[in-house]
Amino acid sequence: MRTAMKFIFTILAFSISASGHCQETVFDLLKSDIKLADNYFRNKDYHRALLLYRHIVKKNPSRDVELKIARSHHFLKQHDKAVSIYEKHARNNSLPVNDLYYYAEAQSGTSNYTKAVETYQNYLSQVPDDDLIMKKIWRLNNLQYLYEDSMHYSVRPVQFNTGYGELCAIPFRNGVVFMSNRKEVQPIENLDAVLHAPFYKVYFSKTHADSTREGFLGFETPAIFNRELQSKFHAGPFAFYDNSRKMVFVSTADKTTQDGGRVLQLYFAESTSDGDWKIKYGFPFNGKNYSITDPWISENGKVLYFSSDMKGGFGAKDLYRSELVNNHWTKPVNLGEVINTAHDEVSPFHQNYTLYFASNGHPGLGGLDIFKAEEGSQGFMEPQNAGYPLNTSYDDFGMVFDSLSNHGFFSSNRREGGYNDDVYEFEMDIQTYPLELRGVMKFKEHSLSDSVELKIMPNAKIYLIDYVRNLTVQERTCDADGNFSIVVPYYSKYKIKVVGEDNHENIVSLDIPKHKKEHSVHDIVVVKDAFKSN
Repeated sequence: MRTAMKFIFTILAFSISASGHCQETVFDLLKSDIKLADNYFRNKDYHRALLLYRHIVKKNPSRDVELKIARSHHFLKQHDKAVSIYEKHARNNSLPVNDLYYYAEAQSGTSNYTKAVETYQNYLSQVPDDDLIMKKIWRLNNLQYLYEDSMHYSVRPVQFNTGYGELCAIPFRNGVVFMSNRKEVQPIENLDAVLHAPFYKVYFSKTHADSTREGFLGFETPAIFNRELQSKFHAGPFAFYDNSRKMVFVSTADKTTQDGGRVLQLYFAESTSDGDWKIKYGFPFNGKNYSITDPWISENGKVLYFSSDMKGGFGAKDLYRSELVNNHWTKPVNLGEVINTAHDEVSPFHQNYTLYFASNGHPGLGGLDIFKAEEGSQGFMEPQNAGYPLNTSYDDFGMVFDSLSNHGFFSSNRREGGYNDDVYEFEMDIQTYPLELRGVMKFKEHSLSDSVELKIMPNAKIYLIDYVRNLTVQERTCDADGNFSIVVPYYSKYKIKVVGEDNHENIVSLDIPKHKKEHSVHDIVVVKDAFKSN
């Protein structure tokens, strides 16, 4: 189509004099090119849009088209190139409001946090009620808090990374399953229109203990995970349950949308007796005009989280939850504005009443950052940034833990930027659960007494209470010497109810050690004259 238009233009240029009719034809052709480029952009084919916008601006320099080039660079995660163009047009605070936001995001993506704050503030002057932008400004002005725990994480890229994309690794039996768009030897190579690279396939790599570094893994040469489950287009991510006998996975839809694109959908499969996999059914809420991706499913197969751009959300991609009730999946429920923003929330992972996910809407170091949010009795609490080195100014996402709860994987494009994601393995000595705490129950007679003498409080009953969820999670009884041991099952905020032999009770707050090395024997001291029922 575009080749034909170029040919017609050549004939006209040589056969018709420089008349108004010729000028009108050239203008019409430029309009047609812009319309085509805009259509590529709407369909997220930013590579083709960028090439065409550049072609247009060479013929007819235009501020409007140059800003479209900057937006294309932004969505291709080429932040330095976006910043370069925006700087040219940002004088006198004349950028459109959406471009101000993209400009600030691109500056964060290049770690120019001072300039990013300034640009966010310019944006805020036009959109004064944007609470998320105010939070982003605060976060960038207080980045030191995101580096506090950096010494307690060890992070390194895994051995199976290539010059292509590797992402979304997840433990599976004696190895890991991950996605990659690495090239394979095949007679016909299909390319993704958006990434201009091979489509993503799912691979499996066996693991073994790494003799060179304690706590990390070694990986064998990856192989295609299961060819029957591979789509003609993109395949993955996967999520396993029921002792890895079942899975839910993402595959590109067979049919195209009205715009000629293809959405992502969820499917369920079960392993067969011969070690193969058989697709059982598609998720009943798969859509023709929206994508569902990044599934996480509970071990019993009854709770499903995923990311989707379906209508009715807060922004581009939101997180949803569905439950299996009487063998039917309930209508997906949006996780709400505490979790979701006007931008992207992706790659949910739920463990021990905590939701891990990635977002470029919540305040962080730039790009997608990994967050965690505790789940209380009234829903999820305010998400907390996981901090450096899990997060950087680049995209960081897809965090999963293995069975040890202090080791796992995540994905990041920190090495090369753009869509060149890599898989990283992490180990941490931040407190892991379940956690056993030991101590001695003691008391003193008066809170204002000068006496520092503490006495043993024998045979007291201890109730460990998760006060975020208003739930008693454990009961224990001290021995005759006041010794006690309690197991904290998961991360939360706790209090302890102590009931003495005289049946009086009191509530004591419990501070959980943040790091493993802080383990010690804990003394709980009860003041007798304050020992009254609450």
